[in-house]
Amino acid sequence: MAIRRALLTRRSAVLGHWSNSVASVAVPTSQAAFSFSNDHRIKQQQRHAAAVHGQRRLLSTDVDLGYFGSYSERTGEWEPDQSHLDEVVRSDSLDAHPTLQSLIRDDIEEARRFFRNVLQVHYHNDMDMWNKWATMEWKDGKIVLARKIYAKASKIRFSPVLYQSWGTMESELQNYMEARRLFSVILATDSSNSLQAAMASLGLALVEDRCGNTAKARRMLLQAKKRFPDDLHVAEAYALFEGRHGNVKLARQMLSAIAERGDCTPQVFHAWAYLEFRRGSYNETLSIIDRGLVTDPYDKPLLMLRALALAKSGDNESAREAFIKHTKFAKGDPRAFNAFAQFEEENGNFEEAQRIYHSILQQQPTSASNITGLAYLQVKMDPEGGVESGRDAFATGVNIAVDNAELWHNWGIFEERHGTPELAKRLYTEAVEKAPWAADYWCSLARVESKLGDTKAMRVTLDKATMMCTNKLPLLVALAKLELKNRNFKQAREACVAALKVDKNRPSTWNLRAMVELVHNPERAKGIVESALKIIPTHDHVSWGILLCTYARCYAAMGDYDNAATSFREAIRLDAGNYHTHMYLANFMEKMGELEEAKKRYETASLLCPSNKVHLMERHIADVIAKAESERGV
Repeated sequence: MAIRRALLTRRSAVLGHWSNSVASVAVPTSQAAFSFSNDHRIKQQQRHAAAVHGQRRLLSTDVDLGYFGSYSERTGEWEPDQSHLDEVVRSDSLDAHPTLQSLIRDDIEEARRFFRNVLQVHYHNDMDMWNKWATMEWKDGKIVLARKIYAKASKIRFSPVLYQSWGTMESELQNYMEARRLFSVILATDSSNSLQAAMASLGLALVEDRCGNTAKARRMLLQAKKRFPDDLHVAEAYALFEGRHGNVKLARQMLSAIAERGDCTPQVFHAWAYLEFRRGSYNETLSIIDRGLVTDPYDKPLLMLRALALAKSGDNESAREAFIKHTKFAKGDPRAFNAFAQFEEENGNFEEAQRIYHSILQQQPTSASNITGLAYLQVKMDPEGGVESGRDAFATGVNIAVDNAELWHNWGIFEERHGTPELAKRLYTEAVEKAPWAADYWCSLARVESKLGDTKAMRVTLDKATMMCTNKLPLLVALAKLELKNRNFKQAREACVAALKVDKNRPSTWNLRAMVELVHNPERAKGIVESALKIIPTHDHVSWGILLCTYARCYAAMGDYDNAATSFREAIRLDAGNYHTHMYLANFMEKMGELEEAKKRYETASLLCPSNKVHLMERHIADVIAKAESERGV
């Protein structure tokens, strides 16, 4: 009740603040936009289905069927008949030929009324209309309403496109049991080698991957590749999967081959470029993007990734210009605003970043990424009063979209970092009640219970989560980390062993298992790392780099400094972009008295680490400098 009373007192003030702070601002994008998602594939599937079935305004005498919309070349989205759109043109609209897409972007409440009062009456049998409506509500954070629309439409008649969209939503919300059911319905209903069947196969494989069933996901992708040998998206999805799991060489080979195909789309170049972006190869990223833009100079994801790659490579002026160019073609895209705001924030332009956040939140006041970004920016701008301003931002968002569990969860993380753990616990509880299938939310609730010193409540929380969530792996890993932090080594060991039974090939779990032993038995930890290195493929350089870093720490704890130094060097050779390795090597050098080398390693780590860790590296650098000056003084 305390939370809800706080919400009611904050909403109107913040809404006014957002609308009064809007200036003429260019727009942005967030790295979250590049998660392995089916959005582009779903739209292509919808357009394909519309072309196959010839969906146009119905001209037959059978009035019971009503109207059917069509996919517009102008917007690339489903659009109703223009005569219906003309009925809702606002007086302030300057567009002589308005579209449903522009109405959703500029006035979502009017679009909502249009769907309720006009479209569901006249386009009752058009599944693409229902899909468009449900997707709009989903993207606006109205998850419960989106589910109701999907469910209502599914009772009219079966539509693979609708089920695919619904399954994708549930997958992104971590509701994996429901996502599995929806994708399985498509496969059971459509036994042919159709595009819908291919998409459903990919959706199921992605669910298994996210649940920690890597081997099963790989088998499913290989089966899909065999069943659909000519499908571009199946080949692309498999390449991305291998890239995510460390087989970068194979992923590059596959994406390079796909890019040479005659039916290659900008989406493939985007996937390939993002693979290189994640590896830190920004020049290669830009080269691939340029190739992709030849096929479509206005492809939004490519333009967004280009801006991000330019920013990461240090060319801020070109990056800003690229963001501005991108925003001309991505009006109302919250991911674009978010990335642009983060770019300005990282360059110290806090006022500009704030204006960008306010601009998108005026249009889309429930955008979780932008509300979260604005809240943390407020703390940066005003360390004393910024926490309350951040709370106001979250309160406004959850007041509008009460059932948006992601917003409640993000607010909880904010409180955990900058506020009080007691309020964070209440917020996490709200998130868990709204999305009991989401393992991440349970893990956060358990973490804050641990911070409050209630180890029993922490264990009960995660035990309860295992009954609600289909993906047990993150719950077991979270339990192991929390038990390790509380120095309950026996319980941490048991949780790691259970996690390895779920997926014995996951390098991060092996590394955690070694960390449990490192504190009190470095010899045993060393043996665990050696066991892991026999299982993890040698082509997975990132995982080998992490494990060798732990291996080096084992040698250091055992007093074998030569082997420790060798292992650290090999870890950095395999993955020079891991700031943790540089930090641990710096710590090792500091203990060995190599203060100048330690300082260099800390400086490298400060360039590679996230912005919220920079202050920690700077503190280490200051300590090393002070120690060096003290030694010189002596």
